[in-house]
Parts: sequence; structure tokens; C-alpha cells
Amino acid sequence: MRASSTGRGPGRPAAGDDSVPGLDRLMRQAVEAFAERGYEGVSIRAFNAALGMSHTFIADRYGSKDQFWRAAVTYAVDQVRGQVAGALADDGREDGERLAAAVRAFHRQASGSAHFARLVSIEAATDSPRLEFLYALIEPVNDAVRPLFDRLAADGTLRPMPWYVFHFLITGSCGLYGQLPLARRLGRPDETNGTAEADLLADLVLAACFTGEPPPPHEPFPGGLRNVEVRSA
Repeated sequence: MRASSTGRGPGRPAAGDDSVPGLDRLMRQAVEAFAERGYEGVSIRAFNAALGMSHTFIADRYGSKDQFWRAAVTYAVDQVRGQVAGALADDGREDGERLAAAVRAFHRQASGSAHFARLVSIEAATDSPRLEFLYALIEPVNDAVRPLFDRLAADGTLRPMPWYVFHFLITGSCGLYGQLPLARRLGRPDETNGTAEADLLADLVLAACFTGEPPPPHEPFPGGLRNVEVRSA
């Protein structure tokens, strides 16, 4: 008896099977896994099993663990780039407004991508090919922000500081988003509005960077954290 032409190999879901994870779900779970266990701690076989897929599911699609990691990181960085690029758009606003909008957009995106912040923290601590790959992905974002920073620093709008210090002021403050268990022990309520919290952190960072009052956002802030008035020193 001939096998049906529509047959499938053992362990492989049928075409169109709803059990096959979509790209968004797959990439989110990949970022979570690499953030929680580190690159070396992630077992692709165990990851496939957690998805309910065959042991070759990831290999069939990405070839190797390294390529899968690269796909997940690229996906996560693309989410950040999209948000920041929109905030940086040269639409007639002053440089300070665009920079402040980019910082706020970055914090909002990071707040909703806590695992990616943890993944970056892990990889940034060790000089490696993975860090080189990650840096190459974020470099276009830095290249877009750097001219604004240079002009605003030159005209005294920003406090004097090296570019790398500015970078870590913005990104280092995102540590909260990836350390929520510690934040809860320090008193962060479970019902905290994450978007409002990100806006507050962004405003505190901007107040530290600008010599005067930072440009205000062009939209109302949700939640109650905005009740804390932020002024530059």
C-alpha cells in the first residue's frame, strides 16, 4: 500500500496545525529562555519539548542553537528599533524633544520586554561573538541618537558627559524591568502600572541629563506614578 502523499513524518505537525507556535510566540519564549537560563543553560531539546514539538523542530527551522539565538535577539531588537525610530522621526521637532521622546519610547518598550533587558545584561558582561552580534544590531539605534546627543551636549542643553555614560544612564535604569522579584521585595506593588512606571523612570533619567527642564511628553501619562513631580537639579 502506498503512503498518502499528504502524510507527514513522525513528530511533525500537519500543515496549518494550530499547535505550531507562531513567530511572535516562538521568539518571545526563546528570549525568555535565554534570559532565564543563559545561552549555555538552554537545551534546545527541552525547549522543543516545552513547545510540544518534535526534537528537531528548532533545528529544522534555524539549523543550530546559535542561529536560533540570533533570530530571537534580532526579533527583540527590531521591536525596540521600531519604537525608537518613530520617536526620533525628524518631523520638525527640536532636537531635545526628539531625544526625550526616544528615551521615553525606549523605556516603555523595555518595560514590556523585561526578559530582553535581562538577556542583554547577561551578554554584555562577557566579550564574545554573541556580544559582537548584539552590538551590531543596536549600533544603528546608537547612530541615530548620537548626532542629537552631540548637538545638545555642545549647546549646553545636556550636562557634560561622555556618550557611553549617557548610554548607560538610559539603559542601566532599565534594570528594574528585569528584576521584578527584587523590586517586589523592595516594596513594588503587584498592581503597579508598568507603563506609568516606565514613564517615571524615563523622566528621572531625562532630568539627570538635561541642564534645564526636559521637554514634556506630547501625551498624557496613564496611572498614578506621574503624581511624582520630576525636576532637574
